[in-house]
Amino acid sequence: MPTSLLLVLSAAGFGASPLLIALNVDHFPPWTLGALRSALGLPLLIIAAGMMGAQRRPVLHDVVTAIVGGILTVSIPFVSMAAGMQYIPSGMGGMLYATMPLFTLGLAALFLKDEPATLEQAIRIAVGIFGVLLIAGPGLVADGLGQAGLGTALTLISPLSYAAGNVWFRRRRKMAPLMLSAGMFLVGTLTVWPLALLIDGPVLVEPSAYIIAILIALVVLATVAPNLLNYALVQQAGANKAALAMFLMPGFSVVFGMVFRAERLPLIAFAGLALVIGASSARMPLWLRRRLRPAQPS
Repeated sequence: MPTSLLLVLSAAGFGASPLLIALNVDHFPPWTLGALRSALGLPLLIIAAGMMGAQRRPVLHDVVTAIVGGILTVSIPFVSMAAGMQYIPSGMGGMLYATMPLFTLGLAALFLKDEPATLEQAIRIAVGIFGVLLIAGPGLVADGLGQAGLGTALTLISPLSYAAGNVWFRRRRKMAPLMLSAGMFLVGTLTVWPLALLIDGPVLVEPSAYIIAILIALVVLATVAPNLLNYALVQQAGANKAALAMFLMPGFSVVFGMVFRAERLPLIAFAGLALVIGASSARMPLWLRRRLRPAQPS
């Protein structure tokens, strides 16, 4: 499959996630939806990993990697995103989730010895934080800690937790990506299901064709498929190319929200998104980087 098509399909799958979460959370409480999403996605990832050939038997180091990674990139994001999408437009959710590379940049500077903080990084983080404020600010100013403010805060937990997961993986020995994903979905299922039963109670939804369809779409089209496409993109074009999907994702989220839910977002949010993407991905001009670089002792 051409790289450009892989990139677009991967971004479209991730971009459909906020819309499909918003549609599903009308019928399933957030903890229950997070549990269903991880439990139904788990067998699909196991099958995909098995199709890639024999997998190396995990050792204790791998188990610890999957446990912590599963909590940071499955359990917390699946639930917090579902909780946040109860209160804000799905397009806004896509914009907020696109802050993940910015959070990764900041956490890497704090916790990774081989990626120490620099003045250039500090400037990029400051610009990105200003962009986040432009995206989230109108809702917080208008509603405070009401529904829009709460939805924004809950949604931002997802990219922050995912960024912490990225830094965690950076510190760990590499594992087969699909097997790691399957392990993390298992952790997500085991950690979220008991809490879902405790907080939300048993699933009381009467399944209809529509409810089953949007749940399957969330699990297959917006969870498992983008992960597999992104894995294929990494193998074919490299990690840097695959990372572009995260910057294309909010565009799809906005379009899907406009088409399927008639959403309209303020222009200031798009300006904030541009700052977040620029701070996360763009490099400063060479002359400015030289000015910011510490002077070498003579």
